Amino acid sequence: MIRTAVAVPSSAKTALPRDTARPTDDVEAMPASRASESTPVILDVANLRTYFFTYDGVVKALDGVNFQIHRGETLGLVGETGCGKSVTAFSITRLIADPPGRIMDGRVMFKGANLLFGVEREATFKPIPKTNRIKVRRRYRRIRAGQDRMTAVRGGGISMIFQEPMSALNPIFSISDQIGEALALHRGIEVIDGLLTAKTRGPEVETALQAVADAARANSGHVLRPACVAFGEATGVPSLGTQAYYMFRGASADPESKIPELRKALRRAEFSSLQRNFLLHRRRVLVLENSLKASFLEEMRTGKLDSNHRRYVRTKRLALQLSTLYLGLWGIKRHAQKPLNDELFWRVVHLLEGVSIANPVQVARGYPHELSGGMLQRVMIAMALSAEPALLVADEPTTALDVTIQAQILELMRELKTKVGTAILLITHDLGVIAEVADRVCVMYAGNVVETAPVAELFQRPLHPYAQGLLSSIPRMDEPDKKLESIPGSVPNLIYPPSGCRFHPRCPHAMPVCKEKRPPMTLEGGGHTVACYLYNGPVVEG
Repeated sequence: MIRTAVAVPSSAKTALPRDTARPTDDVEAMPASRASESTPVILDVANLRTYFFTYDGVVKALDGVNFQIHRGETLGLVGETGCGKSVTAFSITRLIADPPGRIMDGRVMFKGANLLFGVEREATFKPIPKTNRIKVRRRYRRIRAGQDRMTAVRGGGISMIFQEPMSALNPIFSISDQIGEALALHRGIEVIDGLLTAKTRGPEVETALQAVADAARANSGHVLRPACVAFGEATGVPSLGTQAYYMFRGASADPESKIPELRKALRRAEFSSLQRNFLLHRRRVLVLENSLKASFLEEMRTGKLDSNHRRYVRTKRLALQLSTLYLGLWGIKRHAQKPLNDELFWRVVHLLEGVSIANPVQVARGYPHELSGGMLQRVMIAMALSAEPALLVADEPTTALDVTIQAQILELMRELKTKVGTAILLITHDLGVIAEVADRVCVMYAGNVVETAPVAELFQRPLHPYAQGLLSSIPRMDEPDKKLESIPGSVPNLIYPPSGCRFHPRCPHAMPVCKEKRPPMTLEGGGHTVACYLYNGPVVEG
């Protein structure tokens, strides 16, 4: 049961009686999203259905989920454990374990591309007589094609912070290797172009280098950091500025002794012919990969397959790899990729600085088991935002953290959303977290969205009995003497879900119609929608 204290405006009232909870707005029927008409929709989820085929029967984990997320918006997804929050996140990113899970139906539109394109042709279903089970025949070629198409979206378009970071990070690779891999995959062309156009000699570089030494002598980080940033800009490689900062930090007594080290660091942007050939080869491969991703995106937007282009790109990529086989030999590859590895390392250090890690160089060289839960979560956020995605899916990012670290992570996510403009789908059962960071809230129950509203509106005027029960079970700062209540019963078995409204067995206001037919989603004013027969506003389309 949730027991997090929630701060709401002093004018906030407790749940209204059923006969007086109707809003006064007379609004005509309209599409589901109205709260952010001025900003484009990044993600549109419609009628999403995800089932799990088990020996006991078919678990209908998601049964018609609908919501939208606008650019730069934080949408909170809340509900009890087992209501389908994490399954929703994994369905959007197509990370559902198959078997036993399958996305059965629905539409997930991401910036005009249908991420579920072709999902209906990936398997056939045949009921097993005299049982509740269904036999699933999977078409693995189509499943692989669907996963290939998702590579065009994952990372660069949609990133995810997993609920347990230790299970999402590889224990045998360092932090810099793992974040660097994401950087090389999604921003590799930018990284290589920066290296190939670097300036390591000339009066401008010498002047910036001496300015770094003078700033270090002043023994002030406020002076040293801008000087190092200017040094990175002078060379055309910003990561050299980050490297210079950590070289000269604490060298106020004798900064001149660090100048030879910095000159040596500059040489990582001076390449042998082998290293230059390797960088050009990597760039050509990444250009082909981006062409393939563009083809996949076009397929998901138009619904038309383009197998000829994919075949052409893959053939050209294979020919390129065969012509440069010598670059894959261990000794040659180790020498050839050293400039790229060094550049990725210092870019990772800069990313770790952005998530407020105090000793980013040490953390970048370390391994996941050496870090605390809060540090691992920051590493996951840095990795997720390394490609500056349009949408960040955060699956309970603060659940396993203490209160102090929770506050830091939430503040960090708010700052990064402001800087990068990323939309966030925040999944949590903690309404205190929702009150702190969310713009809108979707309340889920047993695989359905039962209420959607702006965050202040939901806390002031919850309409659905389930949302009212959730808010009644948490302490309130404006009502310290309030008696906490609980919702009777438990989440239903989704193999045999209740008929009609799935909440009716636990609802104190259940009516006969609630047991017969699922209530439609109705608009109750101000972007506030609810699926409950206690209200009779205009039915929401879609």
